[in-house]
Amino acid sequence: MTQALPIDLSQPQAEEDIWIPSVCRVCSNCCGIQVHRKNGVVVKIEGLPGSPHNDGRICAKGLAAVMGIYDPARPQRPLIRTNPQKGIGVDPQWREASWDEALDTIAGRLVEIYKRDGPDAMAVYCCAKATNEDNYLLQKMWRSLFRTNNVDHCARLCHSSTVGGLAAAFGSGAMTNSIDEIKDARVIFVIGSNTTEQHPMIGVDMLEAKERGAPLIVADPARTHSAPFRHLH
Repeated sequence: MTQALPIDLSQPQAEEDIWIPSVCRVCSNCCGIQVHRKNGVVVKIEGLPGSPHNDGRICAKGLAAVMGIYDPARPQRPLIRTNPQKGIGVDPQWREASWDEALDTIAGRLVEIYKRDGPDAMAVYCCAKATNEDNYLLQKMWRSLFRTNNVDHCARLCHSSTVGGLAAAFGSGAMTNSIDEIKDARVIFVIGSNTTEQHPMIGVDMLEAKERGAPLIVADPARTHSAPFRHLH
């Protein structure tokens, strides 16, 4: 789905070529960065030399943050799938929706599941795009609303305990994304993450879990390297 850039590059821009010191906010590490802006357009992001926090170094997420501004393929508004058929090459037939419709739809389905199956069926896994503070706030709200401790999050690409980790492994009644527990999980839910490339043992552990009969669920708008594991027996 192609969408227009948020700026009109056909219009003349003010002549400039500057580096702007700032702070990266794509995770909670908040590394010092410098943003290269030319004629009103961000063209590059680098680590800020001399920053006491990261001393000029920056991770892949920070380097790619410019894509969040200008990537023409990124969703810019809620989309609702209208085609119930799913599979490789199947058109999902997305339609645009208002934020009110999207929130009402999601909230209604969550309440329905909670009333039918209880708190043990409720789980939330916060994403790496948010900060730790955002994730903790959402988890606190989730616990208050659905009376469950099935919460977890990973806000950092370089967090040692969660590298590989946008995989939610449902083990003994709890939710975790510890790498060591993936092979023993009863269900593996990979949410928007190519986990097989984030850690050398993730793919092996997922295969081991599948051999024991654990189902693997992949929720991602793109076909990542994790997705084909769903078809292995």
